[in-house]
Amino acid sequence: MSCGSSEMAEPAVDESAVPTKSKGMAVAVFDVQPEAFSHRFSIQGNVETDMNSILTAEFAGLIEEVMVSEGAQVREGDVLIRINTDVLNRSMAELQSQLDLATELFNRQERLWKQNIGSELDFMQAQNQKITLENSMKTLLEQMDMAMIRAPFDGILDRCLAKTGEMAMPGSPLARVIDLRNMYVRASVSDHYAGRVSKGMPAEVIVSGVDTLATEIGRVGQFINPANRTLELTLPLPRGSALLPNMYASVWLQDVALDSAVVLPSALIQQDIEGQDYVFVAVSQQDGSVRAEKRSLNVGMGSGDSMLIQGGLVFGDRVVSKGATRIVSGQIIRINGEE
Repeated sequence: MSCGSSEMAEPAVDESAVPTKSKGMAVAVFDVQPEAFSHRFSIQGNVETDMNSILTAEFAGLIEEVMVSEGAQVREGDVLIRINTDVLNRSMAELQSQLDLATELFNRQERLWKQNIGSELDFMQAQNQKITLENSMKTLLEQMDMAMIRAPFDGILDRCLAKTGEMAMPGSPLARVIDLRNMYVRASVSDHYAGRVSKGMPAEVIVSGVDTLATEIGRVGQFINPANRTLELTLPLPRGSALLPNMYASVWLQDVALDSAVVLPSALIQQDIEGQDYVFVAVSQQDGSVRAEKRSLNVGMGSGDSMLIQGGLVFGDRVVSKGATRIVSGQIIRINGEE
């Protein structure tokens, strides 16, 4: 009978042990480990260049010749369009005759004055006449030069509006010269980010269907637009890009880059009725059991499906990832995959 008693006692111990191991709801956990975290936000901008010049006529005249065709590479100072100067040429010939005479009269009056012959008034009048005509000649020469429409910088003659035989009027556009080597994106960012954007901050420029370029902030404006509360940024573009002026661009700015941070998938974070973010953490007890502990979180910014946790968790915590909606704080739980 002692043998029989012994055999009956052993199964009783095994039966009591089985419920202990299976006690608690089975859950899965997410181990909190150091992770890199970066945050980006998007703003809208426009591709621009300062080397985009509309050339206009400075005085009225007949367009005599278009020297360069559209699409041609031009150098600074190259003559692109020539306006007829026949009237100016005739005026210059007349003025040159008057200047020659005034110069001769002045020279003679000067020789007499040096010999103390003649009056000082005659000498001063001759001198003034010569100087006046010389200044008139300079003005006429400048007008002659204005008849030559020149390239203001190295670039491409992108558009020529002038046609031979047409009349050019002062201020009328004649041609466009553009240089695509020094382009940039001009964008506006909310004043909310005024303290978080700075020169040199990494950025990415995306023009849908054209190109994606890595760059950085080149300049941060020093004025908040009172109409829309935005701050202006400029971002230089690398040479050789396929972008063109006035293209619409999306600009992604990276304002946070951490090598080691507490990061959680946003799907694991819950909110109570008071709006407080929290998670359940699996905490091992001294008796070997595992209990769920509610942890309130200080949630920072998000990036994609991840959230930066600024308080409430430390490295090594085990956050309940599956089954968290079916447990309460203090409940005994069982972690899948653990004995």
